Amino acid sequence: MTEESDYIVEVTDKEIRCHRPDGTLESISWKNLRRIEVVVTEDDPLPSTFFTLHGPTAAVVIPEGATNADELSERLFELEGFNADTFVDSMSAQKADTFVCWERIEP
Repeated sequence: MTEESDYIVEVTDKEIRCHRPDGTLESISWKNLRRIEVVVTEDDPLPSTFFTLHGPTAAVVIPEGATNADELSERLFELEGFNADTFVDSMSAQKADTFVCWERIEP
């Protein structure tokens, strides 16, 4: 069984990377980031929570319990327009739902 901590997040000034336990690497650059969602699924016995980072053509999904996920959360809070209240609500959700915490405003 794969543990959430087996996913390793790297946050740089250029991009966010997620090293998956199967050896694959997913990444998205900050400049291509379009929307951030927190997705809660109804797993037993507790809900599972994921960060979903959407780009123009793909998304990177990162479990909340991934190694270095706290560093990612801190950086997300720094984004202009990031909805901290929605994020906090998502962390206490007890049923399946999707919470949009940020969307890029195009000029």
